Amino acid sequence: MIRRRLVVTATAMLAVALAALTIGFYAVLSWRLEGNADGVLRARAEAAAATVTTRDGRLVLTETPFDEALDNGLWVFDSGGALVSAPSRPSRLDRLAQDLGTSSRATFRDAGEDTRMLALPLHDAETPDATVVVALSLVPYENAERTALIGALVFDVLILALGALFVRRAVTQALRPVAQMTTQAATWSERDLDRRFGLGPPRDELTGLASTLDSLLGRLSAALRHEKRVTAEIAHELRTPLAQLRLETEIALRQERSVAQLRAALRHVLDGTDRMAEALETLIGLAQQSINPSTGTSTATDVAVEAVEAVRACHAPGREIRLDLGRSANLVVGCDREVVLRMLQPLLDNALRYGRSTVVLGVSHHENHVMFTVADDGPGFGADEVEAVFGPGAQGSAARPGEGAGLGLALARRLADTAGGSLTAKISQGGLVELRLPAA
Repeated sequence: MIRRRLVVTATAMLAVALAALTIGFYAVLSWRLEGNADGVLRARAEAAAATVTTRDGRLVLTETPFDEALDNGLWVFDSGGALVSAPSRPSRLDRLAQDLGTSSRATFRDAGEDTRMLALPLHDAETPDATVVVALSLVPYENAERTALIGALVFDVLILALGALFVRRAVTQALRPVAQMTTQAATWSERDLDRRFGLGPPRDELTGLASTLDSLLGRLSAALRHEKRVTAEIAHELRTPLAQLRLETEIALRQERSVAQLRAALRHVLDGTDRMAEALETLIGLAQQSINPSTGTSTATDVAVEAVEAVRACHAPGREIRLDLGRSANLVVGCDREVVLRMLQPLLDNALRYGRSTVVLGVSHHENHVMFTVADDGPGFGADEVEAVFGPGAQGSAARPGEGAGLGLALARRLADTAGGSLTAKISQGGLVELRLPAA
C-alpha cells in the first residue's frame, strides 16, 4: 500500500537524521567535557604551584585555607624527582605520579578509565624548580555524559514516535483525494457520463490530477454523446427514405403497370437510394470526425455569439438581441459547435418571431451543466403548451395560421436529448426556454 510505504520511508529517514544528530551531539559533548576536565586539572595545578616555595633551601608548601582540598590528589616533586608532598593516603596513583614527576613539560595522562592526571613543571624565575602533579576523577563527567546520552535517546524516541504519527496523518490527508476519487469511480457505471470528481480548481498535484481527469472524462463523454447522436441521426435520416422506398416498391408490385410506369417507379427507388447514400456518407463523415476529441466540445460564449449573429442576419432589424454571458467566459460545452448552433437557432427564431422588442440569450453554469436561456417579451407559453410545443408539427396559440412548420422546437429537443441534455419551456411573463447541455 502506497500510504504505508510513504510512512515507513519518511519514518526511516527521520530515524537516520535523529541518529546522526545524536552521534554528533554525543561527540561534541564528549569533546567539551574532556576540555572542561583538562581546564579543571590545569587550574588545580596552577593553584598548587602558587603554594610551592623554598624555606631554608628546601621546597615546602605554604599553608592556605584550602590545604585539605589541594592535598587530595596532589603530588609535588623537586627538580631531582624526589617526592616533596603527597596525599595523606597511599593510592594506586602514587607510582604513576612518580613517573610524571620527572616530566619536562605539561603532560596529561589517563590513569584507568575514571581518572586523569596532569604534570606541570615549574620553571619560572619567581618559583623554585619543581613539578606539580594533580589528579582528577572523571566519574562526574562520565555520569553527565551518560545522562545526556540517555536523555538524547529518550528524546529521539519521542520525536520519532511523534514524527511517525505526523507523517501518517499528513500522508493520509494528502492521499484523501485519491481515496475519494477511487470510491467515486468504483460507484460509476458506463451510463454516468456526466459524473465528475469535482475537487475544485487545482491547488496541488493531486487536485491537478483530478482536474485533468475531469477534463478527460468530459472529452470522453462528449465523444460518446457524439457517437450516440450520430447513431440516432443515422436512424432518423434513413427511416423515412426506407419507408418511401418500401411504399413505392409495394405499389409497383401490386398494380399492373406499363414499362414506362415501372421505369418511373425504379427511378424513384434509385433517387431514394441516392439520397440514403448521400445521408450515410454525410453522417459517417461526422462519425469519423468524432475521433478527434476537439470536435466533441465547444466554448459556450463563442457558440452563443455565433448563434446570435446568424439569427440577426436572417431577421429584419427592429428587435434587439442581448447577450447575458455573466461569468461564463471559460465554460466548455460537451457537444459539437454545429449541434449547439442547431439547437440555439430555432429557439432564437421563435423568440424573435413572437417577442415584441427584446430577446435575451443568457449563458450560465449549473452543477455539471451549461445552461442557455432564451427569454423574450412576447405572450409566452400557456400551462397546456409547455410540453405540447415540442411535438413535431405542433405550434403554440400565439402562432398565426401558416406561420412556420412547427419543427424547430421538436428538432432542438431531439438534439438536446441525444446530446445528454434537456430542453424545457417555462411559464413566465414572456417566452422562456431553458437548454441544459453537459459541461466538458
